[in-house]
Amino acid sequence: MGYARLPWKRPGSIEETPELAGITYGCEDVEIVRNPDPDARSRGAKLAFYVTSHGFGHLNRAVAVINHVPADLPVVIRSHPNLFPHWRERLTRPAELTGHVSDAGAVNPPGDSTATDGPATLELAARVHAEAMARVDEEARWLRDERVAALLCDAPAVPLVAARRAGIPGLLLANFTWADIYAPYARVAGGHANGLVADLRRAYRQATTVFRAEPALRMAWLPGQVNVGMVANPGRDRRKELRGLLGLGSQEKLIYFYVGRYGQNDLDWGRLEAYAAKGVHFVGYHAAPAGPLKNLHLLCPSEWHGSDLIASTDALVAKAGYGTVCEAMAGNTPIIYPPRRGFSEFRALDRSLRSWGGGIPVSARDFRELRLDRALDRAFHLGPLTPPFPTDGAARVARHLAGLCRPVSDRHHELPAGTN
Repeated sequence: MGYARLPWKRPGSIEETPELAGITYGCEDVEIVRNPDPDARSRGAKLAFYVTSHGFGHLNRAVAVINHVPADLPVVIRSHPNLFPHWRERLTRPAELTGHVSDAGAVNPPGDSTATDGPATLELAARVHAEAMARVDEEARWLRDERVAALLCDAPAVPLVAARRAGIPGLLLANFTWADIYAPYARVAGGHANGLVADLRRAYRQATTVFRAEPALRMAWLPGQVNVGMVANPGRDRRKELRGLLGLGSQEKLIYFYVGRYGQNDLDWGRLEAYAAKGVHFVGYHAAPAGPLKNLHLLCPSEWHGSDLIASTDALVAKAGYGTVCEAMAGNTPIIYPPRRGFSEFRALDRSLRSWGGGIPVSARDFRELRLDRALDRAFHLGPLTPPFPTDGAARVARHLAGLCRPVSDRHHELPAGTN
């Protein structure tokens, strides 16, 4: 298979603010919009998943849904090939991986993954969107040729246009859209940037259903929203196994330390090591740039998924991204997090974390200097926590998608979402 031309190497960020009052959750009231072609509904028709290349959060959320799709339904994943190894680590069912790029995410300044470069983000997004729209008819033909019954986007917009032209349902899973993320920068830039936001909104409105994954931006301009609660990977409590592996007793405190792949050089790693004297140990995937630390233990991500580490530790120190926040909430694990500049999704996540009670914000300076004493003490003494949203969003979405691929004769035998 020939890959679409990949116009760039690196992606970026997202979001706004949620309305939480009066929300109901589930897919039971959503009409299933079926492909009118009977052949596309026959057993063996494919589900296609289009996933942005911006970080791992979208991948983790999409894989939570894919792993709930019945194994007898073929699945094809369309994403940047750079992510293929990470898909293989996380998938628990067969899926075909194919190269595709149709969105650009956001651009971080060099060495700082907590900020967004607005002008660079808009320039890249406009170029990638134009190139993707130039290929949209080709993508629609691919959908027809591959007998795709329905597609789900998290959160590219252009494949929804291709789905409409191919005559199949195009669904969106999102807690934000790129139109929401780019809008504040476009208001400052003016001109063509506002046109980009308008074009993206038109593309997103092609979705037949929008699965709103909480915590979410308001997205009041986007019709057809269905609230499905949190979409996250369930973590397994493996703390006994983990402490045994690390040689730790029950008295030591164990923290999952995850600050991503970029922007670690300016952290005060020596202060992190000083917590060893207080019986505080950290686990993660990335070595400290300063060299080995006696209380920072490195694990293999293929053997220890992030959701398992969140469920198996006393607290989490991380930047607040959607997947990390939801896995912390679902696992009732306190999370210590810094602010994020120019990352509009952060407002919604921060609001939900604070109202939940397990979110412990620290200043950018304290995070950079790893002055975490008060935050850790608070995390260790929190009372019981309860997830603020339903935690079965992935299963709800997967159940709905599977219904799109059933033969038309099964239409009257479907159970509402949430029914056993």
